Amino acid sequence: MRAASATILGLGLTLPMSGLANDFSLGLDVDRVPTAQLSLPACNAAIARGAAALGYATRVNRDQKTLITHVSGPPQDGRALIAYCIAAGTYTAWVVQAFDYSGPNLTEPQRIATRVSGEIRKAIKPAAK
Repeated sequence: MRAASATILGLGLTLPMSGLANDFSLGLDVDRVPTAQLSLPACNAAIARGAAALGYATRVNRDQKTLITHVSGPPQDGRALIAYCIAAGTYTAWVVQAFDYSGPNLTEPQRIATRVSGEIRKAIKPAAK
């Protein structure tokens, strides 16, 4: 059974307490599927494909066995992609966050998060019958 998906569209956030005076936009996608349908390595490979298709350079790709962290972004641009593949019991979960630091309420970060999550969804094997 497929778990519910949570998607936040083009959320503009302000962090006045953090000392950062700039606004930014965030695109986010979160979901999970049974591990039998998507392994952590397959999830990570899908994120890397999605990031590469956007022209993003990988800055960090760390496999900690139950958590894989992928950080990438375009060269010298105010954007970043931070994605996680997480072993959660019998599920593989993912979180894809796309940031754009050029301003609030931009739609591009959600498009990027959706595109990268789409690569993950393509990697999901059909459920066994």
